[in-house]
Amino acid sequence: MYTKWFFIEKPVWNNALSYDLRKLKKLYVPALKKIDDLSKISLWDEIAFSDFDFDGNLIEQVWLKNFYEISWKNKTIYLFDNHNHAYYFWYLARKNNIIWNNNLLIHIDEHSDLRDPWVYQTREETSDLQKVFDFTNFTLNVWNYIIPAQKEGIIKDYIQIRNEFNLNEYLQKPPLNEDIICNLDLDFFEPNLDFIDYDLKKKVVLDTCEKAKVITVCTSPFFIDQNLALDVFFDIFKN
Repeated sequence: MYTKWFFIEKPVWNNALSYDLRKLKKLYVPALKKIDDLSKISLWDEIAFSDFDFDGNLIEQVWLKNFYEISWKNKTIYLFDNHNHAYYFWYLARKNNIIWNNNLLIHIDEHSDLRDPWVYQTREETSDLQKVFDFTNFTLNVWNYIIPAQKEGIIKDYIQIRNEFNLNEYLQKPPLNEDIICNLDLDFFEPNLDFIDYDLKKKVVLDTCEKAKVITVCTSPFFIDQNLALDVFFDIFKN
């Protein structure tokens, strides 16, 4: 899965957003590429998606040319654009015996992503990566991928880190003796949240990643400029 890039052209998943109003009615989904050098990460050179902002302005966006599997401090990072792809990469990590079930998800994000799609996979279906891939790309969206993972058992519980209080709370009482997935959305570093100290955010992200068994990171195209998102990613994971 994710062996070749493709377009989603039907009004499903994230492509359903404002579908009837948009001229560009397809969504670019990159292929997964394993890299050992962050300099190999790049953006696509065409519009990947368009949608309207809250003021009715059409926003045309580019995003990652590829999804990336990266080794960092003997851990695996999966870097991708829209956050629901995290769902697939959790199950891929389980397939590769990096994690198993009943993990603690530490979700660092401007948004909760806790909407409920009211449709889930069975435990048997989640063992089939093709079914997980289809569910990720044609059913879920950026708002609703955590609850299914929890219902299905790969996520036992979650910690939401979305503001300064959550950051300090985490540092005062970090989780211990847990199997952790770090799930970072780089929109937590978008300019409207610059009132939260950058170094504080970076410190918590790094601490969480060092405790985690697997790390999923999204560049969140609609919520942060993609060049800025990559600048933050490079700064955090450069060592």
